[in-house]
Amino acid sequence: MNKFFYKALFATCAVSALSACNSVNKPENTLRIATWNVEHLAEQNNQGCKARTEVDYEKLQAYASNLNADIVALQEVESAKAVARVFAEKEWQIIMSDRADSETYTCRKSGRSSTQQKVAFAVKRSLQVDSTEQIAQLSAPRPGLRQGLQITIKHAGKTLNLVNVHLKSGCFVEDYQNSDREACTVLAKQVKVLDSLLESKSLEEEHWLVLGDFNHRLANTTNRFRKDLLFAPGLMTENSQSVKLLNNLTDGHNGCHPKYPAPIDHIFVSSPFNDKYQNPSLQFHYFDNMDIEYMLSDHCALSASFAF
Repeated sequence: MNKFFYKALFATCAVSALSACNSVNKPENTLRIATWNVEHLAEQNNQGCKARTEVDYEKLQAYASNLNADIVALQEVESAKAVARVFAEKEWQIIMSDRADSETYTCRKSGRSSTQQKVAFAVKRSLQVDSTEQIAQLSAPRPGLRQGLQITIKHAGKTLNLVNVHLKSGCFVEDYQNSDREACTVLAKQVKVLDSLLESKSLEEEHWLVLGDFNHRLANTTNRFRKDLLFAPGLMTENSQSVKLLNNLTDGHNGCHPKYPAPIDHIFVSSPFNDKYQNPSLQFHYFDNMDIEYMLSDHCALSASFAF
């Protein structure tokens, strides 16, 4: 591992320790919201592309508990039963994507059959979930794509809207519109859906938070997808204006992966939500063992805290 990784690890551990101390006396109306791609989380042991043992699930449970989160947006989970193996139903409400099961495939390394990759929310039972909306348009461009999932909760007298996404992988370029890769063509359709959805909302007045695995380096200020989200109206053109109705809290942060430090998991917030953000609470939660072969999943959880 290089010097950069050890410096990042030290800094993140320091932030994590501080966060753990602060969480003991967390004010009643403070929310910690996280996103975590759990990498092929399956219902059963030794199933799918990330086959896990009983001990592995116990480690995932301990890691999830240490997040001290109130809401966790999850990606790559097979089912509600799979989520419940990490987030116990007596403590958590589990809200699943209702996307129909897609065709399985043969896992590259193990030769096993894949499990389903869906998005979900785990929400502490102390919180009131008012509504759930499936964002099926994100899966429309091609079979097997993930749907988005939106929940609306009431907290401290406010209505909070949270959108969980897991977008197409394989288009790791700065301008997806200048690439002829199939992955970029698919992503372009998803970008348009997400941008249209957000521009239809009153982001300057309402609390909106969009988080998940974007599979894109949106902390880079030159990134085309980022500009599409931060400029209006529609996708960015020469005549677009930076309206700053969304803020990317991941700006200025490195992800946890030793090989790919540029983050692809992000948390975007509307202006009212940004006003509640407890800077600098945003952090990637490192695993005890950060050797790639032994990481609990190929993404670390990302969280941020908000005071109401």
